[in-house]
Amino acid sequence: MIAIYPGSFDPFHDGHMKIISKALKLFSKIYVVVTNNINKVHRTQIDLRFQKVKKILAHMSVVEVIINSDDLTSNVAKKYNANFMIRGIRNGEDLQYEIELSDANKMMNKDLETILFISDVDVRNISSTFISEIELYKNKK
Repeated sequence: MIAIYPGSFDPFHDGHMKIISKALKLFSKIYVVVTNNINKVHRTQIDLRFQKVKKILAHMSVVEVIINSDDLTSNVAKKYNANFMIRGIRNGEDLQYEIELSDANKMMNKDLETILFISDVDVRNISSTFISEIELYKNKK
């Protein structure tokens, strides 16, 4: 079975890696899709995020990192014959967002099922936004 794992990955962190590790127990191929989120201001250009994630995941032969600059996730899934989309959730707020996102993707691609993985407790409070804020603070010193 093939899955996609889309995200802005700005930056990629341990929480993302743990979701991939969980998903590898179910899927024979995972496309990690580095994408732009129209609801976020990205600190790092998509090409640099793509290169960084590709380097981090290079040792995983069944994981392929791809870039998506401007297509709908539902279309990317079709292009790569993926019927599953992997997502991670940390809390109820994430769950509500992921339900809405799943519904929207399902309207565009009736064959795309969303699989939610609950983040491990040790990384549940980690978010890319939080990590970016810490990096900004460190760089100001």
